[in-house]
Amino acid sequence: MAIVVIFFDLGETLVTKPRQWLRDAKALLDGVRQQGLRLGIISNTGDLTTRAQILDLLPTDFDLTRFEPVLTLFSSEVGMEKPHKAIFEEAVRRAGVPASQCLYCSENIVETLMAQHVGMRSIRVQTSPNSDLAALQQRIADFEALM
Repeated sequence: MAIVVIFFDLGETLVTKPRQWLRDAKALLDGVRQQGLRLGIISNTGDLTTRAQILDLLPTDFDLTRFEPVLTLFSSEVGMEKPHKAIFEEAVRRAGVPASQCLYCSENIVETLMAQHVGMRSIRVQTSPNSDLAALQQRIADFEALM
């Protein structure tokens, strides 16, 4: 089955401190959206209670509208955190497609393994300074060609 939805972690997967995009992250998001893939977020946000507080930690040009609102899971809003399986199960439920059609991208190996445990596909990305986001879109296409 083809991948339909891609969920991204935020910290050290797409963005880093202080309020910076990781190299090639924006181009990756634009590219996968142009392919027609649905985008979501699964991110631990600690005790931040408002979207404004969350956005204050992200790059000033971070645009939440790149992601489907129903597929944006901030832990402080949904009451679950990674790497617990409940947040990944909730993401799949919200996507409305089989778990095997969902892909989770993160730098955290435990999170990628838990995503696999609930039936999602996952890719572990490398963080800065060795970020491999520029190649990720092609890696997803290569993976799908093998299925």
